[in-house]
Amino acid sequence: MKWLRHTWRSEKQRFLIVGAWNTLFGYLVFVAVHLLFGQTWHPTATLLVAYCIALPQSFLAQRLLVFRRTADDWRAQFLRFLGSNSAIFAANLILLPAFTSVTDTSPLFGQALFILGSTVASYLVHKHYSFAG
Repeated sequence: MKWLRHTWRSEKQRFLIVGAWNTLFGYLVFVAVHLLFGQTWHPTATLLVAYCIALPQSFLAQRLLVFRRTADDWRAQFLRFLGSNSAIFAANLILLPAFTSVTDTSPLFGQALFILGSTVASYLVHKHYSFAG
């Protein structure tokens, strides 16, 4: 229990823990949407719908558990969060196919690299922009 209290004190560690949860939640939403509509929808449509469902949960978790900025206007924070996450999402949609075609590597490897880079970028942009006081 002492380890958990110590770990939870660090904003960066809270970000990683909450980010892991948000990733799992987003994937489970994607699976649910795919199971419901995957036979008739293009995978990109499934991805976009899952993203729109998972995003508010991610915002609340980041706002309340990681950055703890509850006194600030949540609407302005949400718009900044939406813009930041959407930019990272769009970069993923563009960079992954480009990277895999140029390097002739597996999309799984390319996505793993993108996740590493986007995790750092996401932390910085949310800390200094989305949830800036």
